[in-house]
Amino acid sequence: MSTKQQSELKNLKKELLFYYESRQNPNGDPGFENQPRLMSDGTIMVTDVRIKRTIRDYAKNKYGATLFVDYGNDGSAVTADNRAKEILDANLKEGIQGLAAKTFDVPLFGGLVTIRADKGGGGSSQKLTGPVQFAIGRSINQVQILNPVIVGRFVGKEKKGAQGAEDQEQFSTFGKFYAVDYALIKIHGAVNPINLWEYFEDDKVMKNFTDAESKLFPCLWDGTNSLITRSKFPQRSIFFLEVTYDGSIYNDLPVLVEEDSALKGNVSGLTVSPLKFDKLLDALKMRKAKVKKVRLAACKELLKDAQKLEADIKALDISAVELIKTEEPDGVTTN
Repeated sequence: MSTKQQSELKNLKKELLFYYESRQNPNGDPGFENQPRLMSDGTIMVTDVRIKRTIRDYAKNKYGATLFVDYGNDGSAVTADNRAKEILDANLKEGIQGLAAKTFDVPLFGGLVTIRADKGGGGSSQKLTGPVQFAIGRSINQVQILNPVIVGRFVGKEKKGAQGAEDQEQFSTFGKFYAVDYALIKIHGAVNPINLWEYFEDDKVMKNFTDAESKLFPCLWDGTNSLITRSKFPQRSIFFLEVTYDGSIYNDLPVLVEEDSALKGNVSGLTVSPLKFDKLLDALKMRKAKVKKVRLAACKELLKDAQKLEADIKALDISAVELIKTEEPDGVTTN
């Protein structure tokens, strides 16, 4: 990597905001029967771990990416040091730097590798704080928790009836299942490559980082839409905003984009023009010397709002604005 490229990476700061909706259980708490993580104000919480898992799984399924935080090559659960041995062909001397060069998730989210003690010496550990981090997400609205009882029926062993005929015993099992009626969830994230400063001169690590970071949006947007599981379907990506700054980061996108007050209570879906961008436009106008690029994406209901926002940002003399073409879960393309 050239000195110029290193300098550009050091100055690269991105901040992103992502909204998605769920009508299932967006992030169950295993300590409480996998219930949605209900907060005291009636909203629910979604952890950064859940968001990173969505990104990882899509990268693996779509791009064939190698993940550090994953099952072993044979599909079994493994410890971090054994997973590192698999990826590094047992050459643990490469450590976290080797994982940053060979996996999708370590150069983005970081990792911790513990080298266990053996007969030849003591153990050690290496840690990397990744350049891509997400805050704890919250739903905009207060949610209604659904808790239907589910029943499973199974056929057991055959038994002899009163007349000697063979009958099969049937068994019923009852279980709990939790979901939300509707949740519009807001996620705030940031990208700061300076966390990789130790490896700026390692071309393999930096190329791997830039390749993985370029896939961050589809892994977040399409990955959310692609979660077809018992607890995650249906979910849908609603709105994405990414601002790239030159050397500065402000950590205030959640404040600059406001939501319709009608979304704060118990709602069953999006309102008309649910997001307000007046504060965002005022801030971008003041910061335009620092703004390198703005990227947007929206679902079909918000497409006209996103197109207007794109035009309003360009009117601020910020020309590097991109409205990303996306595909809805039902196959509808927005652009």
